[in-house]
Amino acid sequence: MKDLDELLRMIEHPQEYTDDAIQQMLERPDMLEYYELMVSAEKGFVQRRKRRSRSMKIWRSAAILVGVIALTGITFATINNSVSREEQQIPATQEITADAPRQLLTGTTLQDSIRIYENVILEEILSELAGYYHVSVEYHNDQARNIRLYMKWDKTSSLPQMIERLNTFEKISIRQNNNRLIVE
Repeated sequence: MKDLDELLRMIEHPQEYTDDAIQQMLERPDMLEYYELMVSAEKGFVQRRKRRSRSMKIWRSAAILVGVIALTGITFATINNSVSREEQQIPATQEITADAPRQLLTGTTLQDSIRIYENVILEEILSELAGYYHVSVEYHNDQARNIRLYMKWDKTSSLPQMIERLNTFEKISIRQNNNRLIVE
């Protein structure tokens, strides 16, 4: 047992032994056998760690892939569900008028009471709102005229409700003064 302790100490601190002392210790058959067993055990541990490391990488990659697929599915289902709800509320027919090309540029009329604006400047939106609610528009901030918006206008909403909704957009501040909309 004392010899085994000496061998372990030699392996852990080889700088404390001369090459001759190490050679003498390994010339003994019992010490050589212990040393070879320890070396082969160490090699086995290293190989096992490498295999575990590779299998862990594979499992980690598989888990990430499953997570991405699940997240994609949830996103698709959410989008598909919200689109199908909108389709249920909006009739499939749409009246085509002489203004159809202009409507494609400024927005799409889905129903008599609903209007969707896609990338339309605020000036065009307010012009249409002003005509509908019989008010005029006054701009104190000329930069606000060219702000582009994506929004849905439900014509059953009151003018104060629309003003409140427009004011939720950043960089837009609108107030009503009698029959005027003032853009600040």
